[in-house]
Amino acid sequence: MNRTVSNPEKLTAIQEGILEAADRPLAEAIALPAEAYTDADFYDWELEHIFKKQWLCLGHISQIPNIGDYINLDLLGERLVISRDQENQINVLSRVCMHRGMDLMPDAFGHSQHGNRRSFICPYHHWTYALDGTLMGAPEMDNNVGFEPQKCRLPAFRSEVWEGFILLTFDPELESVTTLYSGLLPFVGHRQMARMEMVANVQWDCQFNWKILVENFMEPYHHMGAHHKTFEPLMPAAGTWTESETAHSITCHLPLAKRIVEDTAAYQKLIEFYLSPELKPEDRQEYAVYLGEPTFLLFIGPDRVYWYRLQPDGPDHMTLNTTLLVLPESKQAENYEQCLKDATESLQRFHLEDMEVCTAVQAGLHTSRYQSGPLSHLEMPIWLFQRYLAKRIRAACPSSFSP
Repeated sequence: MNRTVSNPEKLTAIQEGILEAADRPLAEAIALPAEAYTDADFYDWELEHIFKKQWLCLGHISQIPNIGDYINLDLLGERLVISRDQENQINVLSRVCMHRGMDLMPDAFGHSQHGNRRSFICPYHHWTYALDGTLMGAPEMDNNVGFEPQKCRLPAFRSEVWEGFILLTFDPELESVTTLYSGLLPFVGHRQMARMEMVANVQWDCQFNWKILVENFMEPYHHMGAHHKTFEPLMPAAGTWTESETAHSITCHLPLAKRIVEDTAAYQKLIEFYLSPELKPEDRQEYAVYLGEPTFLLFIGPDRVYWYRLQPDGPDHMTLNTTLLVLPESKQAENYEQCLKDATESLQRFHLEDMEVCTAVQAGLHTSRYQSGPLSHLEMPIWLFQRYLAKRIRAACPSSFSP
């Protein structure tokens, strides 16, 4: 991961280009330089100074509701298992055996990426670990006088559960999620997301940079282009607006079209799942997109939550899971299965539109004629995201880049 920077001068120039864009007022905002999305050195810098220094969302508690449930994930070179142990606690553990480094549940051995287990058993030498990582057994190790079983537990990563979501950080000094994402609570704290259940999960192989996805997710300007048949009739771009800057999050409101709000039949057609009585009046009349920086992405409507799990795999590649969460009362409706089918197809349809434009943007960034164009006021979330990136650059290199 810590490879030598091939061109330090170019890396510095990219960082300066981001700072120059971020320091502009919104009325003069421009897109970032192409190299911010394509350069391998800058991508490696991001891994070390953004992804390894911030909170990253791994999953939702509804994915592991029972004792023994687990999810396997690979993240930034680490092989992880999220487990619910015998004490009903959620753990994020390394799934690498403390004996000789074997992955405890490799795909090649037929292990599922999720399921339920009493313990973790290494297929190499049958070392066995409890769901909290404690070593339970190690065959034929009695003759090793230096062997200390109590020191051979699976390492745990620092994790927290926030509003039902499981987050990890590699930074032991980072403030808690509750502190950093406090700016989101007025908008999502009453949504009962910890009660929700994940009912759909679609994975995408994305041939573009992670920041392209974040920017596309957050800005509603492209409703009138990429989503002119799907989102624009429901949430017209011209009526959207973005909250003022907060330290670690971005919120953009997408009000429903007036004709839908005022037409009972049209509104009821839009609502497919259970509406919580906790909703505020304004919640019933809009969707909204939220970013807990850097990559915690929520798209929330009156009756549902979409969560995107973003996995960067290189400057030109990422893996994405688009998920749908609803309140459990939704499943009690007679037409639930049809509603879920319709909602999943809708999720695939509108995200396919995003995949097409994001892939084309990445291709355009590699051309010789690209230049940083001006941003619309409807792209204020992009400008705010640029300002976040600038803060990370200045925090990592305070002697090189003064505010």
